[in-house]
Parts: sequence; structure tokens; C-alpha cells
Amino acid sequence: MMTGLQVLRKRVSDDRRYKIRDLRTALDWTVWLYILLPALVIGIAYYRSWWVTAPDWLAGVPEQAAVFPLFVIATAWSFRIYTEEADQVYLLQNVSLSQGLKKWGIAHSLGKGVIMTVLGIGFILPLLVTGWGWSLERIIVTTLFLLMVSWNVRTCRYFIDLFVPSIWVKWMPVGLVNLLSVGILLLMSQVLWMYEWAVVIGSGSLLLLLVVQLRVRVKMRGTFFYDAVIERGHKQSITKFLMGRVGVAPATAIVRKQPFLFRGSRRIRKKRSPEARMVDLYTKWLLRSVGKVQYYLQVIGWGTAAILLLPLVVKVVVLLFALYALIGLSKADWHEFSEGGYAQLFKWEPSLREAGERALKLVAMPCFLLLCVVTGYSFPGWIGLMLFPLAGWFVFKVSGQLAYRSMQTGKWEDSKGV
Repeated sequence: MMTGLQVLRKRVSDDRRYKIRDLRTALDWTVWLYILLPALVIGIAYYRSWWVTAPDWLAGVPEQAAVFPLFVIATAWSFRIYTEEADQVYLLQNVSLSQGLKKWGIAHSLGKGVIMTVLGIGFILPLLVTGWGWSLERIIVTTLFLLMVSWNVRTCRYFIDLFVPSIWVKWMPVGLVNLLSVGILLLMSQVLWMYEWAVVIGSGSLLLLLVVQLRVRVKMRGTFFYDAVIERGHKQSITKFLMGRVGVAPATAIVRKQPFLFRGSRRIRKKRSPEARMVDLYTKWLLRSVGKVQYYLQVIGWGTAAILLLPLVVKVVVLLFALYALIGLSKADWHEFSEGGYAQLFKWEPSLREAGERALKLVAMPCFLLLCVVTGYSFPGWIGLMLFPLAGWFVFKVSGQLAYRSMQTGKWEDSKGV
């Protein structure tokens, strides 16, 4: 007969294999060669240099800002019970085994919290030491409170997920918990770490709160099916991240009968040509999809951060990677739209060939030109601020034409094959 620990080990192993299999489908050798390995080498080099001298940009950053990346990294784990739907056949009937699995699952989750807290402190430690001059005592106290805050936050978020299924209502308690936790970390890391009584009372209170939450969770009954749904979401987290929201209807508190944007279906462009109408429809289709707009915003976000922080030569490399990512997103979006039922009505319209090329520039070109402006601003002198947007406009125009020609060639080869 298996024990709760043995069941947990098997399920953790199965979960790890499931996620690694999903990652292998997305991270092929080209991603490792052109993106991950260069980013890893650059990151290690920068991390090593931070131990020698603090970066120049750190002078304009207050030390209170260190709490925010620490909090994000320390809470980047999930509170899991490892409950599956099939457990109702046997495991649910065995009280001792189910309770053992629940306790070991909680212990395993808290262990992940320890690992993430250590990684967060280790990531920002050279900045704390060389940049802001934190003492060893201050770092230890901050790490202790960061660990206990992360434990309480993830446990509290679990209860919120359990009892508040609506995503439109959930953000309020989650935001309140995050705000209170960040406030505690700021207070302890800036002022109260110097007072022993504050450290004892604060750590004791957080530990007591954690024990109360865990006791409530262990004794709670009637949450099996909710636990199974939450666990299935954690198990498929990599799949959801890679696939976005394809084929998944998000849970909403309000069911809309009309679209949020462009309810009256008015034309954005005044021209009445077929290609203008097609681009108009594509614009509405793209802006109504929150997930697709989010991808473009993510490229702008990480591109801007990398351009501002990395050396001059690497800025251009990051800009080219952003160009590749934006064109890839635009090609995928246009391909998905053009394969739709309405777009197929114009499949043989010669004038619509221009619509595909204009669609590639619709969102990707403004995003890329914005990154070009950021790159020119980060270069010394005013010449870069003028040169990079002009050069970026020309490079994107040529790249867009090549990308559209490759799309047309692929469609022509597919039609010949058919």
C-alpha cells in the first residue's frame, strides 16, 4: 500500500514530465541558439559585473524599489494539493491516505516557496551589497520576512481562488493582499529590521497566521472537485502559456451579447475598397482580442527594458529580435484571420493581396518604431534619435515585404499541392 509521500512523489514526477514535454514542443534548437543562450550568457556576464561595481542606472533607483522584484520572484510558485479527478474512486475513500497526500502536498508547496525566495534574494543580492550597501543582518531579516510573506500570500491566494471563481471580483482581494504584503516588506526592510522586538513580533505573527491558514486547509472538507479543477489548471499552466487562450472560454461574471469595442460596427477607414474593408475588419478582430494585444505589449515591454539596460551593441541585437518577434506575431495573426469563414469569401479577389501586406504593418510597425525611438534615445547624442526611427521604418518595410512574399509563396505551394 502506497503512502501519501509516495503518491506525492509520483504525481510531482508526472507533472514535471508533462511540463517538460510541452516545453520541448516550443523551445526548439533555434530558440535556444538565437534567444535563450545569448540571453543566458549576457545575464551571467552582467550578474558577475554587478558584484564588482554597481551599474550606473542604479544611482537613480531608490533602494525601496528592491522589494517589488523580490516579492514577484518569491511568490512565483503555486500552492498545490495535487488532487486529481480519479481520486474519488479510491483515494477519497481512504481518509489517512488522502490526508497524508494533502499534508505532503502543502509541505512540497512551502518548499517551493523557500527555493523561489532564495532565488529572488540571490538574483538581487549584488545590487543590495554593492549598490545600496545593505548589511548582512538586514539581508537575513529581509529574507526571513520575504519567505514568510510569500508563504502567507500564496496560501491566501489559494483560498481566494477556491471561494472567488469570478476573475472580475478576484482582483480586489488579491490586490489587497499584495498591497498589504508589499507594505510589510517595505516596513521591515527599511526601518523595523534594526529592532529585535519588531522582528520577533512580526515573524511570530506571520508564522501564526500561516499555521492558522494551513490548519483550516487541512481540516476543510467538501472541496475535492474545486481542488481538482485548480490542480488541473496548475498542471496545464505551461500549455496555457504557450497556447494563450485558444479554444478556452474565460470565466466571466458578465456574458456580453455585443462586443466591447466597435459595437455599432462602424467603419474605421473612409475608403470603400475591398482591401480597405478587409483591413478594417482585421483591425476590429485584432483589437477585440485581449490576448493578442497583450503579446504585442509584452514585446514592447521586454524590448524597452532590455534596450535601456543592456550595452550599446546589444541594444541593436535586441531591436532585431523584437523585429523578428513582431513580424512573426503579425504573420500568425493574419494567417489566423485569413483562414476564417468571412475572409474566405474574398479568397480569389486580386485586390485583397494588398490587404495582407497592410495588415502586417498595422500593429507591428508602430510597435517597432516605438522601440526604434527608445533605442535612439538610449544612444548618446541626438543623431541616434533621428537615425533609428528612419532606418527602422525602412528595415521594417523591406522585412514586411519579404514576410508577405513568403506567406504568398507558401499559399501558392499549398494550392498546388491540393
